[in-house]
Amino acid sequence: MKKTDPRPCEIRISLERSRGELLRAFVREAALLEGAPPSVASLLAEDALCAFTALCALASGHDIADIDVSSSRRDLRCRIRLKGHARFSSIAGALGDLARRDAGLSVRERGVDGFEASFHRGLEAESEAPVSFDPATAPPPAEAPPAGDVSIDLPRREDAAAIARCFLAIYGHNYVHTEVFSPQRYWSRVESGALLPVVARDEKGEVIGHVALERENGAVIAERGEAVVLDSYRGRHLLERMTERLSQEARKLGLTGVYALPVTLHTFSQRNDERAGMPVCAILLGKAPEAAHPKGAPPPTAGQRQSYLLTFRFLAEPPKRAFHAPQAYREIMLGIYESLGVAASPCPPGSPRAGASKTRISIDQRGYGKIEFEEVGLDAGVELAQALQDVCSLGARATQLLARVADPGLPHIVEKARGLGFFFCGVGPAVLDGEDVLMLQYLRDPLDVGKLQLFTDQARRLAAFIADDRASRAP
Repeated sequence: MKKTDPRPCEIRISLERSRGELLRAFVREAALLEGAPPSVASLLAEDALCAFTALCALASGHDIADIDVSSSRRDLRCRIRLKGHARFSSIAGALGDLARRDAGLSVRERGVDGFEASFHRGLEAESEAPVSFDPATAPPPAEAPPAGDVSIDLPRREDAAAIARCFLAIYGHNYVHTEVFSPQRYWSRVESGALLPVVARDEKGEVIGHVALERENGAVIAERGEAVVLDSYRGRHLLERMTERLSQEARKLGLTGVYALPVTLHTFSQRNDERAGMPVCAILLGKAPEAAHPKGAPPPTAGQRQSYLLTFRFLAEPPKRAFHAPQAYREIMLGIYESLGVAASPCPPGSPRAGASKTRISIDQRGYGKIEFEEVGLDAGVELAQALQDVCSLGARATQLLARVADPGLPHIVEKARGLGFFFCGVGPAVLDGEDVLMLQYLRDPLDVGKLQLFTDQARRLAAFIADDRASRAP
């Protein structure tokens, strides 16, 4: 059965343990309607039962939960919404079993007395074998001639199998975005607008390269990823040419900018970003486990979690920025904005809003946590300490803190964060509802920044600043 209604599948249920099996059955069937493989649907149903059981232990006996299941470009997600935030605010620690089950988790407030917990499973990593294309039996791409014209254009539906063969030739069967090996799944993402790809073709019209923009519904920025160029066509700057064409298509959609997350295991992708005019604006330390590196690639950061860069490019001249930041970070933020082509200036000292802070916490399936301050209030220090305790109890090995640069309470939350051991990460352009954020980070495991492979002087200067700021936070 195929779901045709774009709205998520929903159910309202009382928080009673006896309703657990009903909930599990609903979540599994709803996930199947969303197009999830049966194995992923079953995992999400078990996640839902785990969370539901933990919530029942805190319930008053009269609580009602609204539960829905939906899917995005990468994830299958289940949300549980209920009243009584004060009673359920400690649920994050009780949901630690979900982290141990490798389920991503997000917790946030909804209104004055509302509460939402959502958890997700990756569709890509858990997907089953493709139906319409078997890369194991597909013929390898023909060896490309050393000369000839290469054109850049948008792919057609019939190009999907050739795109799959390109990824197979370079990555084998280990590529993380497994939907590229299934033309049906791949093209459904293109038609839904979740994926905007371009391809490179040789003089015969055969696909020899691919790159795409991926974005969440309603987002004003998109991630450049799913990039591949056949070996015999390397060195022709095809990735930069495809990125430029993507930028043209993104402008037609009204997007603000394009970002990428190049690895620090090597500098190849960093070189491409530099040539494509995408400067480094943050270094995300410990974002993935040590084992999260390409098969066969020697990990130069052996003994520590993997780190990524955040690179960004505005698609049109950005408006001026005014930002609040403590004195310690003003010069580094001005330097990042200058590299992005943004005219920015520090604001006079401000203070947090009189009301309560608005926060959200999440942790992904790789043990990377996030704490987002949508608004910084006078209680920011207490909120942050609790949020950090919650994400750590859920298994986060590294945690990122985000707060809007335009929030007058930014210096206040930075001061509180540094007192807890957070240190500088970078600037995230247009990350929160189109607004820039200052990012700090917190690590629970040892990590030597000196082991990162960095291409540009700017990235090395940023890494040195981060290392010094981190050292100043050490007990």
